[in-house]
Amino acid sequence: MHRQRRLAWLGLLGRYLLLVVILGLIATPLYASVDADDRPTVVRLAVAAFVTVVLIHIHSHFRQQREEAPPSAFAQAQRVPRVDAKVATAVQRLKDEVKAAVSSQRYFNDSLWPRLVRLSEQHGTRERLSDPPEGRWRRRGPSLFAIGELVRRIGDDRRGDGR
Repeated sequence: MHRQRRLAWLGLLGRYLLLVVILGLIATPLYASVDADDRPTVVRLAVAAFVTVVLIHIHSHFRQQREEAPPSAFAQAQRVPRVDAKVATAVQRLKDEVKAAVSSQRYFNDSLWPRLVRLSEQHGTRERLSDPPEGRWRRRGPSLFAIGELVRRIGDDRRGDGR
């Protein structure tokens, strides 16, 4: 590793030397062609170009080191561990049934609607649920909104809101 590091420094030194030569080749004719009062400006611009390139290289080197460095204990403590939401199988099953009821009018009529009526009766709904709503498309069940309204009515009657 020591040899590779020395070769890297030699390569970097060679590139900076090449940069100085190129800047010198550009600045020399310019220096010769301008008035004596403007010659220090040409030298300043050439030096500023060299210093800018060196500063950009140093900045990118330190930024790369910072990105590659392992996070500190403080940075690790700031990270919130991701918690996967665990959904009960019963809730997942109900979600799947509602999706199936939306996609099939027959499934809604044979499976979900009787369960909603039974739930409404168990919770003492004041008014009887009206016949199941029809879906817009042929052989499709009611929309999620319509099913949600039925469930909301059952819940409101149970609490006594009666909206």
